[in-house]
Amino acid sequence: MTIVLYVLTGIALIQGAVALHKGIRNRNYARDFTPPPAGPPGRVIVFCPVRGRDPGLAESAASVLRQDFPDGYRVVFVVDAPGDPAVETLSPLTGGAPFEIFVAGRASGRGQKVHNLREAVRRFHDDGNVFVFCDADAVFPPTWLGDLTGSLLGGGVGAATGYRWYVSGNDGPGGGGRLASALRAAWNASIAGYFGPHSGNFAWGGSTGIRREVFDAAGVDDAWSGAISDDYALTRAVRSAGLTIRYVPTCLVPTYGRCGWRELLEFTTRQIKITRVYAPGVWRLAFVGFTVFLAAFGWLTLMLPVEPRAWIPWSVLYVLAGVRADVAHQAAQRSIDDPALARDRWLYRLLPPLAALLYGYNLWASLVSRRVAWKGIRYTMVAPDRTRVEGGGRPGVGAGGSGRIGA
Repeated sequence: MTIVLYVLTGIALIQGAVALHKGIRNRNYARDFTPPPAGPPGRVIVFCPVRGRDPGLAESAASVLRQDFPDGYRVVFVVDAPGDPAVETLSPLTGGAPFEIFVAGRASGRGQKVHNLREAVRRFHDDGNVFVFCDADAVFPPTWLGDLTGSLLGGGVGAATGYRWYVSGNDGPGGGGRLASALRAAWNASIAGYFGPHSGNFAWGGSTGIRREVFDAAGVDDAWSGAISDDYALTRAVRSAGLTIRYVPTCLVPTYGRCGWRELLEFTTRQIKITRVYAPGVWRLAFVGFTVFLAAFGWLTLMLPVEPRAWIPWSVLYVLAGVRADVAHQAAQRSIDDPALARDRWLYRLLPPLAALLYGYNLWASLVSRRVAWKGIRYTMVAPDRTRVEGGGRPGVGAGGSGRIGA
């Protein structure tokens, strides 16, 4: 073993220990978290952008409409074209909160999801005192809305957020491969483990709440004007206003269904490319960290057949990564009541090296291109506030203008 390998392995071990510490903090926070009392959040509007008829859409939408929220709330599903297939799924829904479908029209100079949210908030701005944003591919527990809005109370809090957890053990209607889906879950779990009781949280657009007064004062509408990422832009705006983002462990929401390898690579690489544009400091730390880990772990792996001593640091790195993943899994189990999580626990212990290799691919791919595809539309991220729409297939018929489709 050379001195270079010793140095790389030492750095990788330190990184792993720091990450494990953060994961334990996340788990303990989830274990000790007490949902906030129901405060007077005011009039709440939930904005849910939708594009296409994704598997599980009806179940996800129903979970949004059937929240245990005694003060009442309103839901606005946002599509970009009146002919979007999602309209056929959403229109017949009954029971729960009142809702309507809003048509935002085609985006120009920003991401379609950002455009949809921006147009919808502008249209319904004065109808609510609290805005909540969610994605249509998650299943929300009945307490989600109350816990999220209740967490907005308190000084210095700009927004409250949850996060996603992929439940790879659920067969779901999405098709795809078992290993690819498990790897997506492991990849995503490493991010979930970094949330906690600190100022470094970021808002996840699939489960975020913000008071209207903060939305306006922080200039979120302006931050969205040329953005492709709704949550990163909102995070930057809230932080620039000197406010924090509170993580709500009970708002960790499950996302079901499987994916194939192409979808896995597209999704993970897109997330890292967006991170490079919107959070370059975070991207640089990740680039250095994963490069060091992969270099040390890969080098040690190649030495295993010829150098018995290599088994010791190799095993320590593997076990450290597996324990870190298992700790994140423990935190998720405290928030998500699904037997599939328990069945998949062994995957989170075994897959960290493969997840790290996937991160390495994502990070190096983000070096050479700022182009991404999202829901069938291609974009080039010129800057955080400048996006070029390149085109792509559309699920709706025609661009349409903004407006409403029945309630």
